[in-house]
Amino acid sequence: MQNGFQAKTLATLAAVTLAGTALTACSTESEDAAEGSGIIATTGVWADVAAAVTGEDVDAIITGDAVDPHHFEPSAKDLSRIKEAATVVANGGAYDAALYTVAEQDRIVHAIPLLDHAEHDHEHAHSDHLPESLDELEHAWFAPSKVREVADAVAQRTGGDAGVVDTRIAAIEEKLASVPHVHIGMTEPIAAGLVWGTELHDITPEEYVKASLNHQEPSAAAVSAFLNQIKQGDIDMLFVNPQSTNSATERLAAVAQMKMSPLLRFGKLPRQARTSSTTLRRSWTKSWRSPTTPSQASTTISQDIHI
Repeated sequence: MQNGFQAKTLATLAAVTLAGTALTACSTESEDAAEGSGIIATTGVWADVAAAVTGEDVDAIITGDAVDPHHFEPSAKDLSRIKEAATVVANGGAYDAALYTVAEQDRIVHAIPLLDHAEHDHEHAHSDHLPESLDELEHAWFAPSKVREVADAVAQRTGGDAGVVDTRIAAIEEKLASVPHVHIGMTEPIAAGLVWGTELHDITPEEYVKASLNHQEPSAAAVSAFLNQIKQGDIDMLFVNPQSTNSATERLAAVAQMKMSPLLRFGKLPRQARTSSTTLRRSWTKSWRSPTTPSQASTTISQDIHI
């Protein structure tokens, strides 16, 4: 892969992810959001989308980047707020099921199919196959089309305006469509929704992906196969989740850096809890100057882009 080609691809990805940050970027939690209000979100990322549509602050139950929603244990107060809300904005799937399963399903706006109580009890029993549709990718906020769907559904229920979100998503999709064919690897498939249906071809070894989806440590053979792909130059860039690392991911990142393969760091959770709609609108106006080399692009993304 030529440096110029990598730089162009990375520049496009950086522009895409920076634009996408506007939909899921979170700042300090507001204490002014009314409890028991008409609309509430399970997590900060979906509160941001709802706020962009309604033009008002939308509170979230799970805030910050210290708690994984998979393991969140809601309080009685948390569950009461979900039950009382006229509209609950949720991710769906196993991700935030501990919260939304107490609400009536016709009041839930969700990105991927909901689980019922019985399914929630077996939420970690993944089938032994790779995702075949966006509905099987639980980090749904990475998928532009899913963000659009949620925004449109919130607008229908609240009388808000999803136009600005739809416009931003269209711009993101246009940029993604311009990315040329490249091979990528992911230490964790959280950004799968972002690259789904694009020329960013994920060639991460299947056994490694399955282990990651099942929240298991990959086998030595799976890690070895992944390392060989990087060493042989089969992978043009490596997507790394800096919020979830272990000895295997550190080895993969180290080898990629030795091979001069750019690292794109995608955090599963935003740095902070949530943002007001004012902050959100400001973030849409941010500009980004394209770096001139792949290493500069990688550094820019790792420092500034957290979806």
